[in-house]
Order: sequence, then C-alpha cells, then structure tokens
Amino acid sequence: MKFNFDNKFINGLGKIVDCAWLSILWVLCCIPIVTIGTSCTALYYTVHKSIRGNRGYTTRTFFTAFKDNFKQSILSYLVWLVVMVVLVMDLLITRQVLQTGSSLGMFFYFFIVVILFAVMWGIYLMAYVARFENTVKATLKNAVLLEIRHLPWSLLILLISLISCFLIWLIPILLILVPAAAFLLFDLILERIFRLYMSPEDLERELENDKLDELG
Repeated sequence: MKFNFDNKFINGLGKIVDCAWLSILWVLCCIPIVTIGTSCTALYYTVHKSIRGNRGYTTRTFFTAFKDNFKQSILSYLVWLVVMVVLVMDLLITRQVLQTGSSLGMFFYFFIVVILFAVMWGIYLMAYVARFENTVKATLKNAVLLEIRHLPWSLLILLISLISCFLIWLIPILLILVPAAAFLLFDLILERIFRLYMSPEDLERELENDKLDELG
C-alpha cells in the first residue's frame, strides 16, 4: 500500500522542525549575553531567507548571518542595552518614589511606556541590521523612525512579543519553538514596511526571489 502525503503538510512539518532548531540555536548563541543582539539578527535573517524564502540551509544561514552582522549588530545592541539599563533604573527609582506617595512617582508609568517603546525599537533595530547595510548611527535612527511612523504595526509587534514571553513563562518548554515562530510573525509585518523604503533595484531583486520561492 502506498501512502500519498500532501506536500504542503510535509513542508509545514519541516518548517516547524526548522523553527524549533533555530530557536535552540538562538538560545545557545544568546548565552554570552553580549551576543543577544547578534543572535536576534541571525534569527531574523534566517527566518526570512530559509523559513519563508526556502533558500539555503537553516544552520549554515544562521551562522553566516551571525558572522557577517557581528560587528554591526553588537554595537547597535550595546547602545540599545545601555538605553534599556538607564530606563529600567529610572523605573525602579520612580517606583520607590511612587510608594512614598509623592506626585513625582507618576513618572513610574511614563517609564513603563518608554520601556515598551524601547522594546519595539530593539526589534526594529535587529531586523534592520539583518536586512540592510548602514552605519550604526543611521541604523539606530532609522529603526526609531520606522517604529514611530508605523506605530500600529509596532504595537502589534509589541503584543506578539508580550504574548511570546508569557507563553514561555507559562510553559518553559516552548522556548524551543516560540522565538523563531515570533520572528516569523515579525518578518511578515516588517517586510511589508521595509519594502516601502527599498530602491527599485532592491524591490526587483526581492520580486525575483519571491518568484524563485514559489517555484521552489
């Protein structure tokens, strides 16, 4: 007896396995802490090229992106990290002030909002590094501008991030799947945005890649 399996089912199952493996690679490469940004950049690039684009092997693509974007991503991440540390410290200070009953403690809620914006900025930042070549200064600025200009999409990205963190906190074993799945959703959103700012040559190249994906 011969069983005919639907190719879409098999491909979908393969992508789930790839997402799990990518999530594991992402976790391992995040362990040094200072490489978290680089690991996120490599994850985004691999999801875009290998998971969605069906181009290249996931492991090789991940480590190639990790190596190629190492300097740019680590510098951008360190700047973002410094900003986050300052904001979190301000949050802790204002929480103590809030507990004293002082009106200045209301800044506690202000810093919560700013931190959430910084989280969205970080996601834009790592995705931007993965997809474009630019100076660190321009990358930091452009990521902020994109985040603000496309705020509704940014809020959706934030919601996905919060849900992902909650799921991992609720069921820790999901750490081997959720990161890549979340970045897959980020890619679906951010690529729509990025293409609005690509040159005609870049767009033509992207369209050619999309056609190759469909054929593949």
